[in-house]
Amino acid sequence: MNIHQKLESVLGEGRVKADFILAPYTTFKMGGPAQYYFEAETLDEIVSAVKAAHENDLKLTILGGISNVVISDIGVKGLVVRNRFSNKEMQKEDGKSVLLKVTSGYPISILARETAAMGLSGLEYHLGLPGTVGGALCMNSKWTKPVSYVGDALHSALLINSSGNTKIVNRDYFNFSYDYSILQETHELIGYGVFKLTKMDPQILVKRAQDALEYRKKTQPFGVASSGCFFQNIDGESAGKLIDELGFKGYKVGGLEVSDVHANFIINNGNGTVADFKKIVESIKEKALREKGMRLQEEIKFID
Repeated sequence: MNIHQKLESVLGEGRVKADFILAPYTTFKMGGPAQYYFEAETLDEIVSAVKAAHENDLKLTILGGISNVVISDIGVKGLVVRNRFSNKEMQKEDGKSVLLKVTSGYPISILARETAAMGLSGLEYHLGLPGTVGGALCMNSKWTKPVSYVGDALHSALLINSSGNTKIVNRDYFNFSYDYSILQETHELIGYGVFKLTKMDPQILVKRAQDALEYRKKTQPFGVASSGCFFQNIDGESAGKLIDELGFKGYKVGGLEVSDVHANFIINNGNGTVADFKKIVESIKEKALREKGMRLQEEIKFID
């Protein structure tokens, strides 16, 4: 059997696609194909895919909402797994809080809306974020008004290593900080997270969520093909403000343009390439270092 046949023998006939075009499914709407592509709908399927990649010496890439990533123009080698494992259930409840188990493929914005309506506080400010629970925890996604990280509400999680073995860890394991969790170094995957959420008046929480969404809509480009924020803030200073001060709003290379709404977003006007993206990023980094003495660090992840 060839590799494609071996993968399908484990993951299901017709379930693994070869040379699968990824661009339409990304928030940036660009990038090349996946060598092999599989959509996992259960924890067992995620584990099976991890093991299949390991046993066939294939590079493994897990994608969720496919935001804050830039996929190579030539595509992604190995097995790309789209995480469609999406459900939630109450685990424990007392008078003040609940433990809510949420799978890694659950869209974080939908979770924020639903928990706010349920009167459960901890995730309400993340309404409007692209991506899934798994990605949000790996990157420790944030809201700044007031400061609220997705990791703040985590109680525990089930992790999957590169061999397909699983373990349950508590919040401390993640070593959360700004735009960071330990998973960025261990490369473990999240099967599910258990969040400890506080009971509050749902009207208050729904208003918080809606206010956060409206602020995002006013200050960030919405409804366009975008990378999301592509640089990290520096010591609390807005990267977008810095890029604006450097004169890059509206700056164009090929089919890409720095947003004139928020300078830390790059917009794909229809035919952008990763080569264009890298030219913009390098131009901004070089000028920031030369004129401001600041070393900008990418927030997005390159995948090839």
